Amino acid sequence: MSGRDCTALLQWALPHLNHRWEGYRRVQRQVCKRLGAHIDALGLADMPAYRRRLEEEPAEWTALRATLRVTVSRFFRDRGMFHALAQSILPALAELALKKGEETLRVWSAGCASGEEPYSVSLLWNFDLRTRFPALDLSAATIE
Repeated sequence: MSGRDCTALLQWALPHLNHRWEGYRRVQRQVCKRLGAHIDALGLADMPAYRRRLEEEPAEWTALRATLRVTVSRFFRDRGMFHALAQSILPALAELALKKGEETLRVWSAGCASGEEPYSVSLLWNFDLRTRFPALDLSAATIE
């Protein structure tokens, strides 16, 4: 299976799953390898045949979603998301917590592989937001 065919399939399929291509560019080789194995297991000839299968069998989207799961964890992995967290989301949550009389803002990172995401949130808080909200502590944890 060619990388070009895999890329074309991913760029077509990801929006149907509410995923963004940008999240897969760096792990494309890993995902294409998994996808190729899945297509072989189904006995299909190539990526265009798999696209037809997706179009004909809605249940196959569930299998594709499972095939696309990757375990990538690194600090500030999605820069745009962390920028939004620092600029608007965490400050809004901090304001809300203070209005409620909370002393700690609790945040969770669902399904992170090894903890870099909540640690990145802690870094944002400690180096950027703590001075704006000195009466509020942050507790960042993972949920699996």
